[in-house]
Amino acid sequence: MGNNKSRKNTTRLIFLLAVLSFLIATAQGIIYYKNYDSFFKVLLVLQNSINAFGFKASVTIKDTVAFMKDNPSVLNKGIGYAYCIAVFTAPYCTISFIYKFLERLLRFIIFFRRDKNCRHIVVFGYNSDVKSMLKNNRSNPKKTCIHIVTTESIDNEEIYRLNKAGYVVHYADVLKAAESELQTLLAKTRIEIATNIILFETSSIRNFSLLQLFRLNEKDSDDRIKLTQGAKISCRCEEEGIGRLIAEYYNSAAGTDAYFDLEVVGLPEMQIHKMYSDHPLHSIYIGTDTPLKDWTAHLLVAGFGQLGQQAVLQAMNLGVVHESNRIIIDVFDSNIKAKKAVFLNQLSRETFDITDDKVTMKSSAADGLLEINFHELNISHISFYDTVREKLDAEPYTYAVIALENIDLSVHCAIQLEELFDERGLKLPILMRMDTDRRLAGYISAENSSLADVSLIDDRSIVITLDMIINREIDKLAKNYNHFYNNIKLITADETGTADNSEEDPEQEWNRLRLFRRSSSKAAAYHDEVKNDIIPKLAAENGAELSAKLEELIGRNGSLMKYTGTAWQMNGSEEEVLAKLKKDSFAYGLASLEHRRWCCYMASIGWRSGERSDKFRRNPCLVTQQKLMETKPEMCKYDLMSLMARYKARN
Repeated sequence: MGNNKSRKNTTRLIFLLAVLSFLIATAQGIIYYKNYDSFFKVLLVLQNSINAFGFKASVTIKDTVAFMKDNPSVLNKGIGYAYCIAVFTAPYCTISFIYKFLERLLRFIIFFRRDKNCRHIVVFGYNSDVKSMLKNNRSNPKKTCIHIVTTESIDNEEIYRLNKAGYVVHYADVLKAAESELQTLLAKTRIEIATNIILFETSSIRNFSLLQLFRLNEKDSDDRIKLTQGAKISCRCEEEGIGRLIAEYYNSAAGTDAYFDLEVVGLPEMQIHKMYSDHPLHSIYIGTDTPLKDWTAHLLVAGFGQLGQQAVLQAMNLGVVHESNRIIIDVFDSNIKAKKAVFLNQLSRETFDITDDKVTMKSSAADGLLEINFHELNISHISFYDTVREKLDAEPYTYAVIALENIDLSVHCAIQLEELFDERGLKLPILMRMDTDRRLAGYISAENSSLADVSLIDDRSIVITLDMIINREIDKLAKNYNHFYNNIKLITADETGTADNSEEDPEQEWNRLRLFRRSSSKAAAYHDEVKNDIIPKLAAENGAELSAKLEELIGRNGSLMKYTGTAWQMNGSEEEVLAKLKKDSFAYGLASLEHRRWCCYMASIGWRSGERSDKFRRNPCLVTQQKLMETKPEMCKYDLMSLMARYKARN
């Protein structure tokens, strides 16, 4: 709002300056042409005053100086000096008005060419990340109108460039406005019909405050902005504490129809997800004869900032490929003590054994080994490489992430690690952060580079695209996963009903969920990419072909469940189905690995075992597979959902 006033004040100043320049030019013309006939005098005065704004005043500065010498009165000198200044200010006013006219004309042309039913997107904030998002935008400006709401001052040249590209800039500090003023303040953004709202200020707390401008549900204040049905808000947040506040705020509407879909966006999380998607964590094993139980994920992480921490957290979910494969993560940083303290704050001591230099998931919380080792070492010192050699001798690394902020140190680390791995004949993915030097990034990406085995973690400017924010494929997969889970119909052997709830709107189902349940569905969707590799291999290890095995277990005459076309009917009682599940090594193996994956993910976001409580992050299913079968046997069949989804997709 302050910048908006500033722009208005600037416009008024230019207008007053133009009026003053016109009056001074007129006064100079009157005294300069005083000896002319009245009729011609008026015409000459007007001509001079108009020409002054056209870069070619009839009375030049030279003429004015000569006139002041011939008529050296105080009045003539005062008007003469003022006129000499006005000769320069008048053309400036002309340029400003022409620019304003062209700017408005351009907006009018763009508006006229835009479809009447175009899609409106409102972006709050204008910073380097938003600039990258707009730069990478490939949407059709005729069909999509993007409004930028900012408090930042943007120079006229950049505004012209933005307008030319089809973007509309609005200056407004909405957080200082009263709720009753919001509708008027943002009327020109067409926010009431916008399909997407993107809160992308640099400050997470400011984005949270912006989020509260919108009506959450029917109980919320009428003065807040009500978005159109199906609208989605993408709220940027990279702070754990603020993230919990956002979750608590949005979860207050859980179980009701929230007026908008909310996604909390973390840029490091997006970067690391794309990294693991492009370079899978178990790449070294794909296409080999190594059994799944021996697919040890031994991850090296150099640098424990936000990127490094995300690499660890997502590896806890994506590293699970078998009920007993080992996940070992070695983290190195010169300031590990402080960073580790922040990281461990999101984990529970009831789920992990935590010591000064190691975190191990308790054997009572999940099957298999999950271990994180912390090393306070300077990456540039020989002690770091000595430690890496010792680790290699004990257990070869399978993946390396260099998440250091210092470019020189990153390149040095990559070269050294590549040499160490080559000495031992290891060909594993080495991913390096490189988000400040594009020329160097291009050289490293070249095939003839000395770092041929090193790949780059896509920097923020590449990852951040408008399409990635508003049409994230992982969101669609997570919504479909949640919809399938909600509407999967499991009936007992005695039931005859076959109807399901698949007609339910996935968007409405999604909007009723708490944020952590959405995150859980996303984690499952992330891991589904891994399952595409491991499910066929698991079937092969058990001497079966996947399609035939699916039909045998959950097909029309499945041994575990019979598919009726709209539902799965259990082939026997709960106890009988569970007994059959235990006997089939493929089904049991898949159920066990999926349950372990779920446990590892829940542990990574701070959950612990106990009586169910979303508030206190407790869930009785956070136990080993054997314990689950003893205490919650009715839940085991849901770990076969990935099989049911694949069967349904094939039929």
